[in-house]
Parts: sequence; structure tokens; C-alpha cells
Amino acid sequence: MSAELLRRVNNLIALGTVTESKSAKGLSLSRVKILNRVTDFLPVMQSANSFKTHAVPIRPGEQVVVLHPFGEGDSGVILGSIFNKGEKEPTGYGDFKEVTIYEDGTVISYDTESKVMEIDAVGTINITCKNANIQAQNTVITSTTTHIGNVTIDGNLEVSGDITDSRGDLTGHQHSDTDGATSLPR
Repeated sequence: MSAELLRRVNNLIALGTVTESKSAKGLSLSRVKILNRVTDFLPVMQSANSFKTHAVPIRPGEQVVVLHPFGEGDSGVILGSIFNKGEKEPTGYGDFKEVTIYEDGTVISYDTESKVMEIDAVGTINITCKNANIQAQNTVITSTTTHIGNVTIDGNLEVSGDITDSRGDLTGHQHSDTDGATSLPR
């Protein structure tokens, strides 16, 4: 094998550290320090096709894998970040559980074995859609809830606390009887 061919083969895949990132003309680009040199801006592999696009920013200091298809260090593509001392596998991650942890502490996970999806958001969740349908055997909401708009209930309403409206308390209100006296609701 010639020295040139050996050099190209040795340069096909490299590990390095991101030194700079930018987005230009819809492309995610980064420069990577590999050994003693820094690459030109290389594209970062993201999930992008006609079905959907998904982008995760790569930041300076992250360790990445770089593929140089022709063994030339000035061309190639960044395949993505790898777990290292600074970025370890997320807590709870396993053979059946996918976990995404965002920098602010928000966690989204799904366990295919237990069939449980969890979302632990440190901030607000906004959902905008044309129609929303929720079907569950049981639903527990622990919150002070505000409904804007009409409410239709197809079933019984059981309340353990007071019921009030804009005119006052409906729980302990009194009725005027036909004889002029008042009584509690029956």
C-alpha cells in the first residue's frame, strides 16, 4: 500500500472537538479540532428528508466523529456527538428506554417495555391543534384549572368542594319556598 493511500485510509474517520459552530444558508456547520489542526466548516449530519427534519445544535467543546469520505481532512461531514466525560448517558437510559434531557432540565422519556411516556417540563407546555382527543381509562389532573369557553359534560358531575358562579355560592344557597320561608336545596 502506498504512503498516500495509507494516509487517506487513516484519515477516513476521526474523533475531534468542536471549536466553532454556525448556521449558514440553512446548513448546520462546525469546525473541528482533530489532533493539531482545525478543519474548515463541515456540515453536521442531521435528520432531514421529505418526511421530516430534526436538528440538534452542536456546540463548541463537544466531542464528535468526523467522516472524511476521500481521506482528505478539509472535506467531510460531522456524524454527531459522542458520550464522553462531560456528556454522559442520561439517567434512566436503557435497552428499552429512550431519554432526552434538555439543558434546562426538561426530560422526555419513553419505555417500550412498560409502555410509559413521561414528560417532565420545567417550563410551560403549549399545544396548538385543530382538534384534541384524549382517551384514557382514568385521568387525574392535579392543578388549578381554567377553562375558557363552554363546557359540555356527558355524564355525572361529582364535586367534593363548593360550587360557585358569578352570583355566589351554589353549594349552600337557600331556596324561597311557596309559603315565604327559605330552605336549603334538596
